[in-house]
Amino acid sequence: MAEENLDKKGVFRAMVLAILIAFLGIGLLGWQYRKIEQEKIPALEQKLEQKSAEAVLDRFMGYRVDKNEKRAEGLLTERATEEKLQSKFVLIDSFENYEIIKSEKLADGNYRFIVKVVEEDANDFVEVIILTKILGQYYIDSVELAG
Repeated sequence: MAEENLDKKGVFRAMVLAILIAFLGIGLLGWQYRKIEQEKIPALEQKLEQKSAEAVLDRFMGYRVDKNEKRAEGLLTERATEEKLQSKFVLIDSFENYEIIKSEKLADGNYRFIVKVVEEDANDFVEVIILTKILGQYYIDSVELAG
């Protein structure tokens, strides 16, 4: 009987120890999750936003290279359309290729891209293109020649 009582105490102690270890493990995992949430998730969200803006810029520049004016115009905001009408930039020309040289997030949440445009006659020039987010979608808000 004394031996049976010792076994019950041993089993009870083992269960209490297992529960304490489980709670310690849950606490540790929760701490790690909060740390990741505070540090890494905002950085990942920012990268996803930049990739989203860059994808719109790629589509826009692809339309320009393919000389598809209607589709390229569909990605312009009113401000960029006014710039186009004022001949501040050429929407469709003899563009052969392009290269994104630099990208940066602006304080207002917009993105600025420095884009090198290569023409078919081997001339090249640089444009500064600003994208803005409207209702969850990025649009071209400004296109300016650099320099």
